[in-house]
Amino acid sequence: MNAESVKQCLGDIGCCPEKAARILRFLEADQLQEARRTLKCLRCDLVEDLHRSQRRVDRIDWLIRETEKIPAAAMKR
Repeated sequence: MNAESVKQCLGDIGCCPEKAARILRFLEADQLQEARRTLKCLRCDLVEDLHRSQRRVDRIDWLIRETEKIPAAAMKR
């Protein structure tokens, strides 16, 4: 694992440059526990974003189902 591939990976997942630099510093200083802790926090943030997006999709699905219950004639009013 080299610094450039770590930087690329962190960029791909949307990690801000400041946090990416902190993770790289931890790795370069062999502070693996701190690097893992920071990565796990980043993962938690991403999972929360995923759940937030899922809730939005669920709401859209609900609206679609609700509109399918309305007769076509009622929609023309």
